[in-house]
Amino acid sequence: MDRVQAGNIYINRNIIGATVGVQPFGGSRLSGTGPKVGGPLFLGRLVHEAPQNTLDGLEASGAALAPARSYVEWLRTEGRAKEAELCLGYLARSPLGARAELVGPVGERNIYTLRPRGRIAALAIGASTLLVQIGAILATGNNVVVNKIATAGLIDGLPADVAHRIERVTDPLGALHLAGVLFEGDRDARRDVSRALAARTGAIVSLQTVTASAHSAGEDYDLHHLVEECVVTTNTAAAGGNASLMAIG
Repeated sequence: MDRVQAGNIYINRNIIGATVGVQPFGGSRLSGTGPKVGGPLFLGRLVHEAPQNTLDGLEASGAALAPARSYVEWLRTEGRAKEAELCLGYLARSPLGARAELVGPVGERNIYTLRPRGRIAALAIGASTLLVQIGAILATGNNVVVNKIATAGLIDGLPADVAHRIERVTDPLGALHLAGVLFEGDRDARRDVSRALAARTGAIVSLQTVTASAHSAGEDYDLHHLVEECVVTTNTAAAGGNASLMAIG
């Protein structure tokens, strides 16, 4: 189950007939960039400003955030206090690894989880913004793809648990299995990036853009778009029976 790369996983039952609110669906790879229809994050796509309390009660996995914490400490030792503080904020808001059991029919278990999307490219004009983008990507458990020329000398000496999560390539937008892009740049550059992503074959790649001035004004990357919603639906009655069925009547 952990190895299946899909947004909805069905065990011992058919894969059609999803119930809204019980088996949120869509929003993965060729089914789009999210959020899932009928899931807790869906309302954010219907309003101008997404509510911030949609995942209240769900806690991130502490172990999954370890590399991001190491990165924050590295930033501090490098004299990057401002960037470290921003990345610490990502850690505090990260929903990575959050898990909840959805209310559903008797004889069936529906588990909702938030897991990394995969490989996310970080593209920025300024070094400070690039370091912050890396922090957001690590805080959501993803692997980072950066331009090896743009990062020359910038991220040398990273802790081992962080360094192996960052891949330096010549063309980040052409990287295989790319799941998303964080971008800082002007309107023309954004258009070029959008066209490059649209020309890719395979999974749809999400794009988030925050300019340096907008970031200073309080706009930030949405971490919900950097994690993937997954719902695992298990027919418990088909695997030796469900004890709760015995209580009926």
